[in-house]
Amino acid sequence: MYEFGAGKSAIRVLFEKSMALQQQGVTDIWDFSIGDPYVPAPDEVQEAIEDTMATMTSHEIHGYTANNGLPSVRRAIARNLNKRFGHESRRYDEDDLILTAGAAGALSATIATITNAGEDVIVLAPYFPEYRMYIQAWHCHCVAVDTQPVTFQPDVEAIERAICPTTRAVIIDTPNNPTGAVYTPEVLEELADMLRQKEKELDRTIYLISDEPYREIVYDGHENPWVPDFYEDTIVCYSYSKSLSLPGERAGYILVPPSVTNHDRLYDGLLGAQRAINTIMGSLVQRVIERCADIPAPIEEYRRKRHIIYHGLTDIGYDVVRPDGAFYLWIRALEQDEQAFSDRAFEHGLLLVPSDDFGSDSYVRLSYCCEDETLSSSLPAFQALWDDYGGYRW
Repeated sequence: MYEFGAGKSAIRVLFEKSMALQQQGVTDIWDFSIGDPYVPAPDEVQEAIEDTMATMTSHEIHGYTANNGLPSVRRAIARNLNKRFGHESRRYDEDDLILTAGAAGALSATIATITNAGEDVIVLAPYFPEYRMYIQAWHCHCVAVDTQPVTFQPDVEAIERAICPTTRAVIIDTPNNPTGAVYTPEVLEELADMLRQKEKELDRTIYLISDEPYREIVYDGHENPWVPDFYEDTIVCYSYSKSLSLPGERAGYILVPPSVTNHDRLYDGLLGAQRAINTIMGSLVQRVIERCADIPAPIEEYRRKRHIIYHGLTDIGYDVVRPDGAFYLWIRALEQDEQAFSDRAFEHGLLLVPSDDFGSDSYVRLSYCCEDETLSSSLPAFQALWDDYGGYRW
């Protein structure tokens, strides 16, 4: 735990630097470090809070809930999932859902439940850095497998080569953080077929953990596939941090589809994890989610922000991956050393996360969930950084 605390992620290091500079009155900085939405929460969220506070008792608002959350909230989420993803052969109900402290709580509880010490969990590089901590906290091995170049789609053959008798799970996130890639149905079908075959060969369950905080944020007509439709042993970890702009409320859930092997035993194990590590969603925010589960994500807001910064940077000359989803830009650094480039960018007031934290080389991540003015006003600094290097040095 000391190593986790002392060895902070590059995202948090930059974020804390930004906060310190702002407290000192420094204004010529552009913080693109963390996925902390500046898009306001929907009006319905505030209305739900006010109505809950006005009409419910103090105990209803602030009292304990069951470890899996209020039944009425789980029913509301199940109705939403069935409306969007359900079909005759697959329906979800409240007993498939556990409310958690965001996707982080969902992932932590899931990994705690399904793994034994010494097992392997595969992640696809570049990947969200905190996956390593969630995995290593339970004395398991974080095994990174590179995605396909250019497209950043899963490399199914490489994943297959990485699977061994101690593999317990593969974590995916689509849309992806940090690249913005939306996984195609074809690659998910290929991945599912391979995982079924490996389950038979190894005579063990291999879970596919689908981390979905950006599920609804997709652009340009892309559709984000519903992962449980492809693979029976999928566990979904979700957060309302992005779709409702509620990151600090830590509101999320685990979905255990009925198709998952030993569904009821797994569900009870997750309840045990909730007891052991206390990743339970707060009572008040549960009431809010019950009323706001059907509100759509602010896709147009993020599409506009993507347009501002993507075209601004590519017009200068930066090599930028055009994201199909989420709200990040994956930018090829002007030199091969991503940390050196991040440090040079910081000298120009630009806070960009180096890619080594994501298990990759020679890139930086930019989070564009900030204000439009922050994006547009940063472009002269990006131009100055470009001029400082004289363009790409490799």
